[in-house]
Amino acid sequence: MLYVKEICERELPMAALLERKIFSDPWSEKAFFETLQSPGTIMFGAWEGESLAGYVIVYYVLDEAEIVRLAVKESCRRKGAAGQLFLKVKEFCAEKNITDIFLEVRRSNVPAITFYRKHGFQTDGIRKNFYTNPTEDAILMSSKAVK
Repeated sequence: MLYVKEICERELPMAALLERKIFSDPWSEKAFFETLQSPGTIMFGAWEGESLAGYVIVYYVLDEAEIVRLAVKESCRRKGAAGQLFLKVKEFCAEKNITDIFLEVRRSNVPAITFYRKHGFQTDGIRKNFYTNPTEDAILMSSKAVK
């Protein structure tokens, strides 16, 4: 059974390992540590017992939040982990009076785009050649945090 909680510093190596397995342009473990230390950053993890099933990293300032990373290990996809992480983000946004959530996603990541649309995100634009390894456009999306 999955549960979601805030990720603490000692759990970051697990997130960095999952990152390397999922993304073609992974963040380093050092980047995870630096990110978590930055003001206006929160990280939540979805857990199966002691195993990290997925995580989300959110930057926030004033009434806006940006989902900068959302990852779920392959064996846990389509089992509710991303949905639970997203619900936790929405709860956090409500607590902080955040009204808008933004993100960008690789144009080729159709499952993620479909997931975000299902959760109320709309397409706002495109950033040409935003991603590397491989070079690819980013789809810019946004949603109201509280509906």
